[in-house]
Amino acid sequence: MLQRFVDSRPFQGGVLLVILLNAVLLGWETYSPSPAVSAALTACLWLFVAELAVKLAAAARAGTLGAFFRDGWNLFDVAVVAASFLPDAGAFSAILRVVRVLRVFRLVRAVPELRLIVTVLGRSLVSMKHITLLAAIVFYIYAVIGVHMFGPHLKEYASLHEALFTLFRVLTGDNWTDLRYAMADRPFAWKATAYHVSWIVISTFLLINLIVGAVINNYQEVQEVERARRHTLDASDQRLAELVAELDRILKARRANGPASPEA
Repeated sequence: MLQRFVDSRPFQGGVLLVILLNAVLLGWETYSPSPAVSAALTACLWLFVAELAVKLAAAARAGTLGAFFRDGWNLFDVAVVAASFLPDAGAFSAILRVVRVLRVFRLVRAVPELRLIVTVLGRSLVSMKHITLLAAIVFYIYAVIGVHMFGPHLKEYASLHEALFTLFRVLTGDNWTDLRYAMADRPFAWKATAYHVSWIVISTFLLINLIVGAVINNYQEVQEVERARRHTLDASDQRLAELVAELDRILKARRANGPASPEA
């Protein structure tokens, strides 16, 4: 019953309202901090503590505490609530303000669609390690080439780290044409044109599309897993115990009412 209460729509809706109220109060506090706003934020914190206590109690009664703490979202909730009790003084004051803002991120968990997107992003970061390695190699090669070709003439390529930043700037499309036209009257203008055009083709049209493809592929996989989970029958020990208890109540009720008559 406790687990059903935690999973019920009224409980989830109440938690969502508290998260939204907490977010509004945090924004309000940036304009006009007052004792009333601080008191309301403290009340939201204690409501989060009560929510966490109920969820822990439900998991303990169901014997699923291990599964509860293996869930990354549950660990995030515990960490945010625990960190909120740091003393609001000294070095902890800045941390406490950051933790208050992180409580707004719990809105992602409360909305299934947002939770799905975050799951996709998390899986994409893991699966993109080889794409990231390839991008780092290409960045490094182009940066070294840029230092050798343009370093003596342009401050944007005067050193390796400046060249890396310039390449990132070109990748974002931030005034890269100004950089190109600044070299138009130099003897190496054709080299600069070939260098930057080839970099844009490789970085924008190839590397970024690889990243987008990885995200889309993970999105489809997560959707399939979520769809399969929804269509899979719940065969957990808790659900089986609930079914056995329900069947036992039905049998006891039938015994109490006596055997059914033939006419019935």
